[in-house]
Amino acid sequence: MKDIVLEINGKEYKVKINSFGSEKAKLTVNGEEYEVGLKDLGIREISEVESRPRPKPKAKKNEQKAKKPDSTPSSKKVKAPLPGLILEIQVKEGDEVKAGQDILVMEAMKMENEIQSNQSGIVKSIKVEEGDNVYEGDVLIELE
Repeated sequence: MKDIVLEINGKEYKVKINSFGSEKAKLTVNGEEYEVGLKDLGIREISEVESRPRPKPKAKKNEQKAKKPDSTPSSKKVKAPLPGLILEIQVKEGDEVKAGQDILVMEAMKMENEIQSNQSGIVKSIKVEEGDNVYEGDVLIELE
């Protein structure tokens, strides 16, 4: 994530947000690491910190039926099954992965979830970084 500079009582602090969850955040402040508890964060405050765009509305039921599962180019995309925080990316571009292989870990609903590849292939691009917040349906990794 991006470094930010905060001024507190006239003193500047260089802050890097390493990870940000619903109850705690890991920060580096002037080179020293801290884990801080978060209290009273409402949706409004979290969305102000969040820089990713909101996903497009889902298709209507009759439009969903028209899609051909696993035959469209989107089947080569691993998408977030629910909103969460990317904790660890376990592959890199160019890696060969098998269907069902763990490729990243995300925190969602206060639990760590192993996200698996939906098919075999080679990692074409990684669309997220550790510490990113994602929405349901966001593309995490593209395969070729």
